[in-house]
Amino acid sequence: MELILKYLQMRWGRIAVIAGVAVLVAGNVFASVGEGAEGALVERITTLVFQLSLIIFAAWVGGLCFEKFGFPSVLGEIIAGVIIGPYCLGGFSLPEFAHGIFPLQGGGFPVSVELYSLATIASIILLFLTGLETDLETFLQFSVAGSVVGISGVVVSFVAGDILGVLMSDIIFNEHYGFFHTVPLFLGVISTATSVGITARILSEKRKMHSPEGVTILSAAVIDDVLGIIILAVILGVAKSGDVGFKEVSFIALKAIGIWLGFTFLGLKFACRITANLKKINNKGTIAVLSLALALLLAGIFEKAGLAMIIGAYIMGLSLSKTDLSFIIQEKLEILRKFLVPVFFCVMGMLINLEKMASWNIVMVGLLYVVFAVLGKLVGCSIPAMFLNFNLRGALRVGVGMVPRGEVALIMAGIGLSLGIINDVVFSVAMIMTFITTLVMSPVLDKMLESEKPVLRKEPPVKKWLRTIKYDMPNPETAELLLAKVIDAFEEEGFFVHRMNLLQRFYNIRKDQSVITLRHTSQCLTFDCLAQDAAFIHTLFYEVIAEVEYFMKRLQSIADKSNIGKRIFTVEDESGIAHPQGEKRETVLSPLAVEIAVKGQTKEAVLVELVDLLVQSGQVKAAKIDDIVHDLKDREAMMSTGMQDGIALPHAKTKAVIDLVIAVGISQQGVDFNSFDKKPSRIFVLTLIPKVNPQPYLQTMAEISKFLVVEKNRHKILSCETKADLFSLLSQHL
Repeated sequence: MELILKYLQMRWGRIAVIAGVAVLVAGNVFASVGEGAEGALVERITTLVFQLSLIIFAAWVGGLCFEKFGFPSVLGEIIAGVIIGPYCLGGFSLPEFAHGIFPLQGGGFPVSVELYSLATIASIILLFLTGLETDLETFLQFSVAGSVVGISGVVVSFVAGDILGVLMSDIIFNEHYGFFHTVPLFLGVISTATSVGITARILSEKRKMHSPEGVTILSAAVIDDVLGIIILAVILGVAKSGDVGFKEVSFIALKAIGIWLGFTFLGLKFACRITANLKKINNKGTIAVLSLALALLLAGIFEKAGLAMIIGAYIMGLSLSKTDLSFIIQEKLEILRKFLVPVFFCVMGMLINLEKMASWNIVMVGLLYVVFAVLGKLVGCSIPAMFLNFNLRGALRVGVGMVPRGEVALIMAGIGLSLGIINDVVFSVAMIMTFITTLVMSPVLDKMLESEKPVLRKEPPVKKWLRTIKYDMPNPETAELLLAKVIDAFEEEGFFVHRMNLLQRFYNIRKDQSVITLRHTSQCLTFDCLAQDAAFIHTLFYEVIAEVEYFMKRLQSIADKSNIGKRIFTVEDESGIAHPQGEKRETVLSPLAVEIAVKGQTKEAVLVELVDLLVQSGQVKAAKIDDIVHDLKDREAMMSTGMQDGIALPHAKTKAVIDLVIAVGISQQGVDFNSFDKKPSRIFVLTLIPKVNPQPYLQTMAEISKFLVVEKNRHKILSCETKADLFSLLSQHL
């Protein structure tokens, strides 16, 4: 933690000072604004601007600190909200902010209407994107296992949370609540949620997204959220009607389920028609914005219908998730997610009343709620999984994967608090449960997924309708070239290409009902697709190769390599003296990496001898010699590095070095290096460039060329009698 704080202090110390000065100056400026309604409005807007600025910085720092220790950043964002919120530092008086920059609001709600409105919009965006990320095909494929696990987990955890609310009501409220009272019901519905985002992140990092337990967890989590949101709608209806009888509850439940299923059916049915109209705009950014507008529209409709806004947003996302625009919308709205979603979690942290949370009764109830919530998911999800072909190891993974709560639980708790259905005591209890289940169970799941032992009692048959197409690449450069051309070809055919993972180079390619995944490595390009798309992929790849070959032939006809190579040694200055520009670079030549009597008689022998010099100088490990020679030979196969006037400049990019290194050798007899002028080469300057961490090397080679182009300089090199003389001469120019 000390290292993190020191880093943050060094990185942001000056920014904090500048921000503090800006607050004081701006506060004085806006204090001079006229009085009255207009002045009050400007003051509230100004306060909101300062609040957003502080929230964004605080959420970033909190998220960074937690990520450093391998925990979800959302927890850090919540803690940041607690620290800067009205119940903590946000309530302290500051210049121009007499009641603090986050003053405690009247009416029993901690934050301002403006700030909570932004948090509400953020929750709509979050649920819209969550719906977009739902894989309907995978969900349907594992619908039986996912539905059984999800429904069982919802029922058991809901009952457990509700019962806890009933049992603990005497302790925290000094009155007894029945099972159908809104407070126990809310504790029950909050307990049903599962964090799809946090669980998916862990599964993705462990490459278990498509494993049996991974797919089951994700599909069950979707069921959890769907049922949880429906139950939330029922509870909101009960709270608004004031009736808690079984008949009234049943009617509200049927109404909520009817509206949910009706809009879900309409959304899925007309999704393709919606996207067809959106595609006519022919602008990806505008498509994403209009899709968000549809989500906001449906959210408003659901709120007017007596249901929660997040339900409408989720349905719109779910409807568009099966279309080829889903990943494009996610990609274009990513910056909006990065801006608003941390604001939401930070504001949720601000709603925590630290004074009341410090009460032993609240802490005790919160910890009991954690126990009930954990057992509810473990019992409700693990036991059914054991009857669905999972062994004990797999069943426990499914159960633990369903335990972490997150964004949906926080949204539910925030809705209850904002509507006055629950108070800040119940909200604090819910936050304790959400925080601890996410903090503790996330690393537990991460550890459990490390084992590669089987999780099923019997392996399922391989799906014959799936195809994997693999094209091996001769080298990384070719793989990169063909990848770019393949992506262009797909986009020209009307496909939408989305890069899923920046580090692993994983692409999702979609058009109408065709869904293709592309995985790129330096050795191969691999496509996963449906059987009916295999012929199309083969055809597309064949055309890409044909196009590349055509361009290579055209390049051969328009580029005279010999003349270009000879121009490297054109004297640009009549005096014959090189004039390097900029600061002189630190020499990359070692006294031990020069040789005045190269013994090799062939190109390969010379290359090996020059690499040996780098080994002797300690710049290259002996175990890497074969790799380096292989890389050098590959470069020579592309085009000879033998220049003219007895000069050869062999070079290659290689993973065997971490810094640019040079070795120089002289052959008195000369070696055939396939030079432009057909003369044997006598002066060899070998340059190795790191491939993993590329460094500028063309400028270095240009400086070498400018020195060697001068005949008297070449004569000086060939006249050196000792290695020390050669190094002394070269170190002044390399």
